[in-house]
Amino acid sequence: MSLLPGAPRVSCSATGYLHRFGAKCVSIGEIDGAIYNADGIDPRALEEYKLQNGTIVGFPGAKPYEGSILEADCHILIPAAGEKQLTRNNARRIKAKIIAEGANGPTTPDADKIFLENNVMVIPDMYLNAGGVTVSYFEWLKNLNHVSYGRLTFKYERDSNYHLLRKFEEESLASRGGPSLSYLLLTSRPQLL
Repeated sequence: MSLLPGAPRVSCSATGYLHRFGAKCVSIGEIDGAIYNADGIDPRALEEYKLQNGTIVGFPGAKPYEGSILEADCHILIPAAGEKQLTRNNARRIKAKIIAEGANGPTTPDADKIFLENNVMVIPDMYLNAGGVTVSYFEWLKNLNHVSYGRLTFKYERDSNYHLLRKFEEESLASRGGPSLSYLLLTSRPQLL
């Protein structure tokens, strides 16, 4: 069984992979509501319903879930959206034995200590969601330097062309007179860059 509250892209992807390997998704929660079915929720049917209706609320293959979806009965909990969802206030009520952090930083340090005491395995976001964390890091760097994506692409292409031309000129000059002229020829033709 698995419980997957959170962002549709993360939770739908995780649900699909787990379902293919025999896991059963029993509940999903989003900002506008949560659903539960102890017999399992069909991830494809839910995804189609979400695309047509813009919400998971009212999905015919499950019932509305009252209470905190994080505390529902399941084996695997995947908090997939939002930081600090699992805190010292709710950690003792979490029934899952595996917490797979799909969101960035969903578990506070206090909650992590409680999970450790209760033998709950926490798979950190840095392992489970490395792609999202990596992209967030690059966005952070880009924002720090006030650089747009187009500017990064331009700089990469310019530098690649520069190195390609320099290598080509070095090789062709080596066969005609030596590499000492390479720098002069490359810098004398900046329009090629």
